[in-house]
Amino acid sequence: MSTEAADTLLVADVDEEAGEVLRRALGYCLERFGVYRRTFQEAGVTAADVSTEDPVALLRRLPLLGADGLRELSDESLQTGRRIVDLETSSGTTGPRKRRFISHEDDLADHELLAEMFRVCGVAASDRVACIDTDPVHLMASFSRAFDLLGAESYMLCAGPDLHRGLECLPALAPSILVTVPSILEGAIGPLCRMYADASLHRPDKMIYVGEQLSDSVRRRLEACLGIEVFGYYGASETSALGIECPAHDGVHLFTDRNIFEVVPSSPGSASGEIVVTTLRQKTLPLLRYRLGDLIEVVDGHCPCGRSFPRVRVRGKAGDFVSVLGSKLGYQPVLNAVYGGSEQPGPMQLLLTREASEKLTILLPESMRRGSSRIIDSLLSSEPDLDFLVESKYLEVELSFVDTGYFHASRKRARVVDRRRSIGGDDNRD
Repeated sequence: MSTEAADTLLVADVDEEAGEVLRRALGYCLERFGVYRRTFQEAGVTAADVSTEDPVALLRRLPLLGADGLRELSDESLQTGRRIVDLETSSGTTGPRKRRFISHEDDLADHELLAEMFRVCGVAASDRVACIDTDPVHLMASFSRAFDLLGAESYMLCAGPDLHRGLECLPALAPSILVTVPSILEGAIGPLCRMYADASLHRPDKMIYVGEQLSDSVRRRLEACLGIEVFGYYGASETSALGIECPAHDGVHLFTDRNIFEVVPSSPGSASGEIVVTTLRQKTLPLLRYRLGDLIEVVDGHCPCGRSFPRVRVRGKAGDFVSVLGSKLGYQPVLNAVYGGSEQPGPMQLLLTREASEKLTILLPESMRRGSSRIIDSLLSSEPDLDFLVESKYLEVELSFVDTGYFHASRKRARVVDRRRSIGGDDNRD
């Protein structure tokens, strides 16, 4: 099992009630899962310790759970004796698919939590909700069921390969809320703005985006052209819902009555870094100190909305940053350089390979081919480390142009694809 030690900071203090729930969760994991029995034994934690000692201190004696441990735990979760009713998997864009088997008990708890979160966004029984996804639309089924618990009318729409045609039914349905993923929004924002330029149509009041980070430029354009209030939802296939943005729009509230959160600081004393989650109520796949692979920044102070749950800004996947011969390369800085600081940057994918030398291929829409020279000049002038690597012949940078449909062919796409490991044994993440 892949586990590792790391210095972490608690995102929020654990109160007495949550501490007792954690104690029960630790006991449950120790009793039901061989994976955790080995982990506890290696950390020197006994069943007697779980019953008598500070549960938070015990938790933090355990190593962090990684991807290998999650796979073993997922396999073992089928043997817990609980009635499995569903299976949730990750998209596979950032590596092997992760599996979470879901019991009837967990399924009900997931939808109740989602409903609670959607109340934070102001969703009410009078709302009509359109959940827009690519085929298969059952990926939005959990959201639709949560809206049903609130009494809101909801339906799932398949965007399909022809995104414009897929959205043509919206005016007739007259939704007050849209739920979708940013990859779809990038292609849908133009058709939506043109569609709702007709003042006679009933515009949606709110949009909730899920699954990925939404760029600030797309968000501003949605707010400007549609007059829509945008909320960010945060969750993972391994955990279901984790948090949601409130009407103050200054970070995502993490629901610490359901999970305990830590952060692996990016630098000593920093409140930014990789988030670590311990689930308190998840029975079929309980997670103790699991590295989600997401980068967050903890927001200080009290939220104007009055909620006591801590807030974070989710900055993206750790896999959006890779090391190229010792230099750190981030997706967002490259995107900004490629699109020249545009208020509406388009799609892009970075592909790293190693043959005779390191190679960075930047995949862009075919419509940008004429600007090839400007793109390269802009990129190298804005990224001195990259410029040095290119000038020194350590790295080759190439632009590759593809049909726009490439970027919208799937629900989620990997921003950075690192193929060097499969070629030369490099330890960079996909």
